Amino acid sequence: MKRHPSQNIFPILLVLAVAIIFLIIILYKAPTKAETQVAFVLDDWGYSLDNIDELFQIDRPVTLAVLPHLRYSKEISDRVIKYGRGYDIILHLPLESKSGKSQERDTIRRNMEKNRVLSILRADIESVPGIIGVSNHQGSRATENKEIMKVILEELRKRDLFFLDSRNTPISVCGNISRKIGLRYAERSVFLDLAQKKEEKQYRAYVKKQIRELINIAKTRGSAIAIGHDKKLTIEVIKDSIPDIEKENIKIVPLKKLVGKYEK
Repeated sequence: MKRHPSQNIFPILLVLAVAIIFLIIILYKAPTKAETQVAFVLDDWGYSLDNIDELFQIDRPVTLAVLPHLRYSKEISDRVIKYGRGYDIILHLPLESKSGKSQERDTIRRNMEKNRVLSILRADIESVPGIIGVSNHQGSRATENKEIMKVILEELRKRDLFFLDSRNTPISVCGNISRKIGLRYAERSVFLDLAQKKEEKQYRAYVKKQIRELINIAKTRGSAIAIGHDKKLTIEVIKDSIPDIEKENIKIVPLKKLVGKYEK
């Protein structure tokens, strides 16, 4: 007896369906390439409002490190919170440097008593609304000191704030302490604008070179963090560099996405 044509094709369709299902499962379970990410942090906000509107034109996530107790510290924080769109605020905590230059009000020094350190730290935290973390302003001497940084970092852990180490010294103790106490922690990969370039063209070229370095580090490590400053030209170069960054399949993300948590 002859088989109906539909009976002949059914086994073939069944085999194809099973093959497609297996292919979908394999593709679903196949490891995907991790997304390369960079974050931008801009330090030293609070002295003026000069660059805040320029900043918002970047239209990508940026974290502002705001100094405490300055004339515009609270206003900048309030404006960033209101604006939203991936912009975050962290406290830029003044810590003792080796140079001793340009000390801010109530800079925390390595020879201070614990109670004095905590008093300053808590007042600084309360002075800048909406912070999600803390970074060090200068602090090359303080971040080498285990006793001072343990006091500071333990307080941040209690308040569920992360710490971004600006890495102003190659022998910072902050990473080791954060690991021991289970604090969320990250560190700077590149400084964008520390070199003193007087001419605008030279300045822009330097920042662009540093952004290229940021891209290279991110491609090698999977992510990287850049720190710049509240400077008009720095902000302009970041904004102008966005197409170049994204053209290389690198995503600009909030700093908080690159902050890890060390387990005790």
